[in-house]
Amino acid sequence: MSYATYQDYKFYNGQEDQLVIDPLLDEASIHINKACYGRIEGSGFDNLTTYQQGLIKRAVCTQADFMSVYGEFIDSPMSGFSAGSISMSFKDSAKSVGGALVSNKALSYLDSTGLTSRRL
Repeated sequence: MSYATYQDYKFYNGQEDQLVIDPLLDEASIHINKACYGRIEGSGFDNLTTYQQGLIKRAVCTQADFMSVYGEFIDSPMSGFSAGSISMSFKDSAKSVGGALVSNKALSYLDSTGLTSRRL
């Protein structure tokens, strides 16, 4: 189940075709739920506040964009790559949370939901 629709994605980002983004929204929803320690699924998305739902939708859309751009590198066992004068690293743009690599921008939306705290 995706926590965001293609219409949500177009509203927040709107850069990809629906056939490309729909599977990414599903996968991003799984990553976002993991980053919230399963609390979205555990509580039920519809049982969250409107505020929390909106932030989760934004986080899912942001994560889908992140996956669209960096998808082939996300599952790589390497945390960085360097060839000559070109280098790439995820350490500043994403964090591994609950086994999923989630963009810092998506995590910033989730932090405001109160669902990412380990103390709940």
